[in-house]
Amino acid sequence: MNLRAKSFAALLSFIILPAAIASAATGTPLAGSTLYPRLIRLRHASGPLKNTLLAKTGNRLYRSADEGRTFAYLASVVDIPGSKERCCSTIYELPRRIGHLKAGTLLYSGSYYSGDTPAIEIYISSDEGANWRYLATPVKAGDKRHGLWEPEFTIAKDGSLVMFFSDETDPCCSQKLVQMQSTDGIHWGVRKDTVASASQKDRPGMAIVTRLPDRTYFMSYEICGPVAHCQVYFRTSANGLDFGDPADFGTKAVSATGQYFAHAPANIFDPVSHRILLVGQVLYEADGTVSPQNGQILFARGPAHGSGPWTTRPAPVEVPTAYDNYCPNYSSALMPVRGGLLELASDYDASHHCTSYVAILPIR
Repeated sequence: MNLRAKSFAALLSFIILPAAIASAATGTPLAGSTLYPRLIRLRHASGPLKNTLLAKTGNRLYRSADEGRTFAYLASVVDIPGSKERCCSTIYELPRRIGHLKAGTLLYSGSYYSGDTPAIEIYISSDEGANWRYLATPVKAGDKRHGLWEPEFTIAKDGSLVMFFSDETDPCCSQKLVQMQSTDGIHWGVRKDTVASASQKDRPGMAIVTRLPDRTYFMSYEICGPVAHCQVYFRTSANGLDFGDPADFGTKAVSATGQYFAHAPANIFDPVSHRILLVGQVLYEADGTVSPQNGQILFARGPAHGSGPWTTRPAPVEVPTAYDNYCPNYSSALMPVRGGLLELASDYDASHHCTSYVAILPIR
């Protein structure tokens, strides 16, 4: 997690926002929105809800029946007694049955305080996001000082549910990326390293995993620390479980001109262009300076292109003043829609509130 303090709440308490940063993003504000925007398409819903979109910002959910052109508030995920959500939530639709959870069940998960102990909790909805209930706490920290952040789900080739998350609890590492497996969403196996640097100060985190049409798995993530400086890397897996040597940084995402992203990456596959699309918070030129195109482009590349350079394309939501901060262009969400590409990206509004902005870039 790209935070300079161990406590997310403590970070929010001392950030001072410069006036020049406000109201820079393009797009339409999503009312009531906050952090960690996410977009999913309901592929396993029944009746008229099939193929509708859900947007998530913070613990609030919004539904769109017109391919992301408008969104209406749907529901909020409420903590169970004794728990308090911290940040970093995600939403995932099960594409197949897992234990007693049928295909189409929605999972909502994030970083919580369970009592006063850092934890990751999972909540579920069986009615397309209208109502939610607690499911499980897969993992808790051993003390109050070290966090568990940014859960991400996929279904592995063997049919198991896999959760990836950023883990500060192992003395080996300031932070590492780990994974756990479950066959029912309630009982979880032991932690396994996914990306864990040999250097204690490195902080890999913020994994996003996409299953590609050829059934391989593509993972993007950042590596913060004295060497990588939160640059964006990626790796692939044939089965959703084995992503290579955890001590290997992976492959840095770089364009043909040497541009690269740092901080809070996200990715998705676009079936129209047959490209993996990658977004990061801040765009840099090859010489390490912030790019004039910062916050205005995405990277794109075909799945078969290996470690070759990425091409660029315009971003639907432009956040040209994006910088190393928990809001502007932070962990943005992408979704292919009829006629274009939808993006949900955050920035400060005129009142210095972190707000998510929605826009569709038409296909030309």
